[in-house]
Amino acid sequence: MNSHIEKTDHTLLPNFCDVTVIFMTVLLVELFALVLALAVPSHMGGFWDRLALISLFSQWLGLLNAACLCLLRSHLNRLAMVHTALASFFIMMSVSFILSLLVIHGGEYLGFYSAMDTEWHDFFLFRNLSISALIYIIFLRYLYIQAQWKLNLQAQSHAQIQALKARIRPHFLFNSMNTIASLIQIDANKAEKAVEDLSDMFRASLMEKTTHSLRDEIALTKSYLDIESLRLGNRLQTEWLDNNTDPAIEIPALCLQPLVENAIYHGIEPMENGGLIKIQANIENNGLCLSVTNPLSDKGRMHTNKSNHMAQDNIRKRLSLLYGDKAVFEVKETSDRYTVTLRIPLKQTP
Repeated sequence: MNSHIEKTDHTLLPNFCDVTVIFMTVLLVELFALVLALAVPSHMGGFWDRLALISLFSQWLGLLNAACLCLLRSHLNRLAMVHTALASFFIMMSVSFILSLLVIHGGEYLGFYSAMDTEWHDFFLFRNLSISALIYIIFLRYLYIQAQWKLNLQAQSHAQIQALKARIRPHFLFNSMNTIASLIQIDANKAEKAVEDLSDMFRASLMEKTTHSLRDEIALTKSYLDIESLRLGNRLQTEWLDNNTDPAIEIPALCLQPLVENAIYHGIEPMENGGLIKIQANIENNGLCLSVTNPLSDKGRMHTNKSNHMAQDNIRKRLSLLYGDKAVFEVKETSDRYTVTLRIPLKQTP
């Protein structure tokens, strides 16, 4: 696996303190208790009595395990995945053993059964530990598969962004070099600034990370616009609308700049007098909303329809890989406007 993939992406244990995770734990434990109650012979008490006792023990066991893993999660996830699984298994088995002993000695103290019934004690302890071991192995195997699946998604996203970078480089490089060459004798300062902007663009392009901050993406986009404005002059106008968004928000790399590039290529260039590109960033419903709007002429619409929308498809796929159905990619076209909107869920703090 690529060494540049963030360390947090290989964590095995989810956040057991999350309300949704706790609810699912209680639900699954109760379903398992129901299965056990149905499996116990009917001569060992009524069904509802069996279900109540098994549910009480199982829920305590599930919640205690969740509490222990929640408290130790940050430490356990720093270990290698195999070591995390082994340590988690040992912790959960210890909880099962201690809780079973408490039930045995508590039952004796309350007079539910005799202290001399050692055979039942041994059977109760062995049964609980055996069932617990089987469940924990299945549970950890499921978490391991989930972690590997996330790593595969990260690898696919990394490959997608590298493909997007490879697509951007050729035609943008040729246009930029031609612009710089024409400026060298006319305005050396502008040529020098263009070289610096181009250097910033390729420095970002050569980075291996699949995500970076909103600040970095905006800086990259502005460097690109500075270069294109030298070529297009007054035909290219831009308006930035930023409603106090946090510049440190983490977003997929190269998710805004390619949309601005498309807006210039399909919206501004086909128009003789150019036009205005609006770039907006704001927070909506616990998510970051990014939108790019460009004017659209009949010639530009024909140009857009003939294009293969490679950048859009690439961004849409990467959003799906990184965020699943929590991210949204929308395209809205009117008679004279073309708007692309991204909605990226904010990263929750564990």
